[in-house]
Amino acid sequence: MNINKENVSEAEEALEIASKDLIAFGKLFLPEDFMRSETPFFHFEIADAIDNKGIKQLAIIIPRGHGKTVLTKASILKDFLFCPSDDFLFYAWVSATQKLSVGNMDYIKHHIDYNDRIKYFFGDMKGRKWTEEDVELRNGCKLISKSNVAGIRGGAKLHKRYDLIVLDDFEHEANTITKDAREKNANLVTAVVYPALEPHTGRLRVNGTPVHYDSFINNLLTSHAKAMDENKDFAWNVITYKAIKDGGEVLWPSFFDKKKLEEKKRFYRDSGQSQKFYQEYMMEVQSEEDSVWRRDHIKYWDGYYSHEDGINYLMIDNEKKPVNIFIGCDPATDIDTKYADFSVIMVIAVDSDNNCYVLEYERHRSIPTIGSKSFNGDILGKKGVVDYIIELYEKYHCTSATVEDVAMNRSIFQALNDERRRLNKFDVSVIPQKPGGQNKRNRIYSGLSGRFSMGTVHIRKNHFDLEHEVVTFGPKMSHDDTIETLYYACLHAFPPNFVQDDDKGEWVKTKKRRAKSWIVA
Repeated sequence: MNINKENVSEAEEALEIASKDLIAFGKLFLPEDFMRSETPFFHFEIADAIDNKGIKQLAIIIPRGHGKTVLTKASILKDFLFCPSDDFLFYAWVSATQKLSVGNMDYIKHHIDYNDRIKYFFGDMKGRKWTEEDVELRNGCKLISKSNVAGIRGGAKLHKRYDLIVLDDFEHEANTITKDAREKNANLVTAVVYPALEPHTGRLRVNGTPVHYDSFINNLLTSHAKAMDENKDFAWNVITYKAIKDGGEVLWPSFFDKKKLEEKKRFYRDSGQSQKFYQEYMMEVQSEEDSVWRRDHIKYWDGYYSHEDGINYLMIDNEKKPVNIFIGCDPATDIDTKYADFSVIMVIAVDSDNNCYVLEYERHRSIPTIGSKSFNGDILGKKGVVDYIIELYEKYHCTSATVEDVAMNRSIFQALNDERRRLNKFDVSVIPQKPGGQNKRNRIYSGLSGRFSMGTVHIRKNHFDLEHEVVTFGPKMSHDDTIETLYYACLHAFPPNFVQDDDKGEWVKTKKRRAKSWIVA
């Protein structure tokens, strides 16, 4: 389209901007999709990558409902409508099912047929082909839509190969159920899709979420993360985000706020499919073949804590149980990469039958050893590991806190000592625990397998991170910081010295038992 830049109208100026910017195009021509909420930062990142024709392989791996398919539809319309008159584009779009494939094509056809703004600026763009699988615009641009990857084989026509192939959620549970099926998917991408592209200019785009640990998309994510950690080049440009970021903020607050995500968590949890939330919204998939513990190893509890006459109690099912309370802490030691572990501080209660109840935990990435404080002791900014330990210790009248003791954590013990002195709280007992030479996950398994096999670990239904790490525990799990903290919390835990008087139905204290303790020098 030729625009006279010396005498350009407001509408033509908007059109010129739209020709260069996908978000601007969407807001001008597809406002119902692009003006529903404030445009999130990651949409700009995705749009820039899509507009960059120099990116030959692009993977957009973001949560369900976060706009990847809408951005793809808009990009195809934009490319076709602004295609130079001396050229034409040949695209293929592969979806998971025939229904999705037809729906995507209907979207394109609908806007070419009925979008008033498109018709105003571009006229009637309807071409000779106008079917469920094959669309051709008046300017020669052509789109075919298929419900399986193999369907594009032999689709290159018009004496050219594909300029762009989009694999949009092409993996699903049905075609990843067996190892052979997963290998077939990967082979189709490398042996069918990639060779079908124009040799020097063709582009491949993959949209999706991981549906299986050994899926093409999850293997792509894993390989990319490893390459980034090792500062190596990678053939794919990968854009990936979780619905809830590592600091606890949601990815798209104006559309997918925390309340909506919590509702989805509860739905999957109450449907017995908690792992599905992590798969669909957190880009984490469970490796069932390699997981050690099953979901039925976990017990849930509901009740409340109280402290009466110097004794800790849990009220569960109208029964008051005396408990001892302990803290475990696994401070993060690697903060160099975005894939680093979290600092976790966890509180557990142990009853007279040696049942373990997880009361609460704090899980944060990139928090300080101790928070900065004002002259009167108020915390300025983020709380630190030491602040959480002391705060939770006092809240629950704990017996002791076990903290992982490695070289990079020594500052925590010094800070604990200084803070105890400042607050005059020398009753805070901390046990430094060296990991030892045993492999970390073997150590966790040895320490917790007895409890899980006997069904003595009880968590609350909102302890999603802990539950996820339990059911995915094994060699291929992504994070193990929360379950490792449970291990530390249980390591020096012991039952209270109470037995129940059968005649009176009351708890009676027995011979006193001394707890291990360590005082920071």
